[in-house]
Amino acid sequence: MFDLGWQEFMLIAFVAVVVVGPRDLPRVVRSVSTYLRKARSIARDFQGSLEEVAREAELDDLRKEAKSISGGDFEKRVKDWVDPKGETKKEMERIAGQARDVASSRPVEPAAAETKTETPAETKTPDTPPPAEAEPVKPDDKGAQKSAAAGQ
Repeated sequence: MFDLGWQEFMLIAFVAVVVVGPRDLPRVVRSVSTYLRKARSIARDFQGSLEEVAREAELDDLRKEAKSISGGDFEKRVKDWVDPKGETKKEMERIAGQARDVASSRPVEPAAAETKTETPAETKTPDTPPPAEAEPVKPDDKGAQKSAAAGQ
């Protein structure tokens, strides 16, 4: 509280001895120290109450901000923070328009199920014989049965 050097302290002690007297000095020192303790306690309580008021004021500000966010203002605030001039939105709309233009300028290809194109293997020419069918396996031939079973 007070920052007294040794010279100031000696001056106060000398005045106290002269004014109070050596016999009553211990009682006076106890009384003064009690009052100083009470004054410090009151100052500490006052400082604590001021800090509490400051915390409540911060909480009130936070409550107001939370209410403004929950009131639908949140989306606008985020848009303002992310894209304040609206340049990103305009660029995205321009790109989407270009994509629509490109998609509309391409010729529409028919679906695979609607038109069936013949592959070269499916085209028939009169000179080629039909593919040979596999011969059935005879029951008495064990080697043929094993090879047929391995092929399955």
